[in-house]
Amino acid sequence: MTTYTRHPDLAPEFVWGPRTSFDTLPTALTLHGEILVSMLDGVHGQWTARLHLEDGIHAPLILRSCTDFNSGRHGGERWVLRHEAELREKVARKLEWIQEHVAQHPASRAAAGLPLDR
Repeated sequence: MTTYTRHPDLAPEFVWGPRTSFDTLPTALTLHGEILVSMLDGVHGQWTARLHLEDGIHAPLILRSCTDFNSGRHGGERWVLRHEAELREKVARKLEWIQEHVAQHPASRAAAGLPLDR
């Protein structure tokens, strides 16, 4: 297995962490909590990187076979660097939508103990 070294050009806000609460390895590369790359383990120690360029049911499923876990992480980082501007825009749009439609929803404000301005 290759050793992992974070790509030197990857900004610090891109963070590796567990994809789910059941993962013990850092299987998701995220930006502000949004998954950009996820590492999926298969049988016999095989790893696949899923690249999350678009969201939604009709988004293409982009999968790349990896020689091992760490080489998949490194390849995922290189992909993020190539698509960084587009990925940052996607995450910004999603966070803006959440702020406008979820965080400002009366039920969310009431749950947080905030006054309901109408």
